[in-house]
Amino acid sequence: MIIQAKKIFFLGIKGVAMTNLAVIFKKLGKDVTGSDLSEEFITDSILRNFGITFQLDFDPKKLPNNIDLVVYSAAHQGDRNPQVIEAKKRGIKIRSQAEILGELIKKFNLKVAVCGSHGKTTTSSLLSYALIKLGAKPSYLVGAPMFNSYPGGDFNSRDYFVIEADEYGVNPPYDLTPKFHYLNPDYILCTNIDYDHPDVYPNLEVTRKAFLKFFDKKKLILCLDDKPIVQSINRMESKQIVTYGFNKFADLRILTYQHKQSGSEFHLALNKKSLGTFQIGLFGEKNISNTAGAILTLLQLGFSGKEIKKAIRNFTGAKRRFELINEEKGTYLYDDYAHHPNEIAATINAAKSHFPKHRIVIIFQPHTYSRTQALLNEFARSLSLADKVFVLPIFASARENPKNFKIDSRDIANLNPERITYEKTKRSLLELLSSNLYSQDVIFTMGAGNVYKLKNDIIEIISKK
Repeated sequence: MIIQAKKIFFLGIKGVAMTNLAVIFKKLGKDVTGSDLSEEFITDSILRNFGITFQLDFDPKKLPNNIDLVVYSAAHQGDRNPQVIEAKKRGIKIRSQAEILGELIKKFNLKVAVCGSHGKTTTSSLLSYALIKLGAKPSYLVGAPMFNSYPGGDFNSRDYFVIEADEYGVNPPYDLTPKFHYLNPDYILCTNIDYDHPDVYPNLEVTRKAFLKFFDKKKLILCLDDKPIVQSINRMESKQIVTYGFNKFADLRILTYQHKQSGSEFHLALNKKSLGTFQIGLFGEKNISNTAGAILTLLQLGFSGKEIKKAIRNFTGAKRRFELINEEKGTYLYDDYAHHPNEIAATINAAKSHFPKHRIVIIFQPHTYSRTQALLNEFARSLSLADKVFVLPIFASARENPKNFKIDSRDIANLNPERITYEKTKRSLLELLSSNLYSQDVIFTMGAGNVYKLKNDIIEIISKK
């Protein structure tokens, strides 16, 4: 068994999922090291806190001699990385991140996977948080560096394992196998099915088939507000399905909700029987729906509504998900990972409902040329929900060659030049923000790239207003 390896080397260890996986193996007593770029990542501090060291390049000569397993992801050329090639020459075991996760979760008594094109990080973080507060001592791996004060990956016991299940490919363009096909959980919670990752899936139908294969013969908790899920239910092999949502036919139905200063309050009914009012430190309809999905999962696991109410009350979200960075005299700066048009729309609508009298300003960094090209019009429509938008150059994936695409962030701005402005450089952006940000604005840095690193510059501009 590859999990028996004692000395594990993680290639691209600063990636969020890789960092969280490294932490789990460290707590399992493994000798963990790795390599990555010298650029500072959001996970650097987590690795330091757990005493995990790493190299700052992928020089094959630096690959340690005493390791017995190398783990790679789709980043940094995947299994074509020089250090992976060197490991093959030396006869060292090599496995993808997806394979390792599939092996890892076999070791746990009850396994819950949270999937969905959007919302799975918040939902899996909330589910993990609730189990911690319920005293269940879960182990888990989610797609964020942290949630509340907890790390995004942890090992506490073998009773429960919560995993964020990713539909992305193992190693595009060479291996397009969906990563979650390596998992075999007991329960699957699915928030939605949408067309994302055009470098892996040609269309929504192929995406949906990948989810259906994952769902096969599992206990399912599904959002009944999501059209692709509703259209797929009759095609599912599993007969163990429970549903949640605003839909009047959902098993767990959201009856009413309201936003408050510190979050949201909503009323639930299970099979038409009231469960009472729940509170959560999150905003927006989508997050209320995600919370209902986590609650229904906990009910399926045998916890009571009364216990769950207390367990979720103080959850405030995962890092980079509607994360409050700074507030000064009524002007707010948030950071959000939204990188798909539907995620952008959900975040902006949540912000508008929470701040109905404030101007919403978005600083957006598109992620990948393929997604920007495939969803260009949708990006413009979603961003236009904000009052003012500044779009930065596309944050490219190492798996893409920009020369293969005829797309630019300017193409988004050109679809609504009155509301969306393209800024090519950090300097020009900051100069424009200095004259375009006003007191009482609600500002978001948004995207899956490194746009969050602008926070200190933006805070300085805000402080001068």
